[in-house]
Amino acid sequence: MEYETKLSDIIASLPEVAGGFLFAPNKGLYSNQTIDITDTESLEQIGTKLSKIVTLLTVHFHDTKSIRVSFKDLVLYGTKIPNSHWLFLLHQPSLSPEMLKMTVHMALNIEAKPLEHHQPKDNNPSPIDLAQANDTQDQEIMATLMASDSDLSVPLTKIKENLALHIGPISQIVFEDSIDVWAVNGSPSLDNLPDLIDILEKEIDNKDARNSLRNCVKSTS
Repeated sequence: MEYETKLSDIIASLPEVAGGFLFAPNKGLYSNQTIDITDTESLEQIGTKLSKIVTLLTVHFHDTKSIRVSFKDLVLYGTKIPNSHWLFLLHQPSLSPEMLKMTVHMALNIEAKPLEHHQPKDNNPSPIDLAQANDTQDQEIMATLMASDSDLSVPLTKIKENLALHIGPISQIVFEDSIDVWAVNGSPSLDNLPDLIDILEKEIDNKDARNSLRNCVKSTS
């Protein structure tokens, strides 16, 4: 109840924040305060994705205290709270990260640490450095596949749009993660496009949505 109240206070204090929720690995989303932002099915998809993200952070990047995912019109910001729970906020891109972090820290009574202007000289990259490097590589793969001169540009765009129709904003994360897996498993091409659909279908519970995705691929071949 304490953090549900604090979540409400943060949302009320920042006009740019559209809503938020709390998350726990053992129970998923709770204290949902995203009325009129997303539907129940989209929230379920978000919960499933967050479970994977939090598990990854716990195993490989356990020192990570916050995460940030940018969508077209909203940013999903999460910060870790006691008992391995997380507080998530959906806010407009215009809200500065510094203002958001300061407000959240004040509400949660977290002592803000001073910003470090000089990076320590260390030949071993930190987990965050590794994560940033992976993000850069993922972005390069995505840019290559979606380039206008790529044979995959049109079918991938149609698949991405189709996915968004069925699972909402979380589709961006699902699509990009699936592309990463697809690229790791083999060289992406029109011939193995069905392999990408197999990967995507594992993220979709709705049978009609899966069929629609399959038909989308057939229409591009």
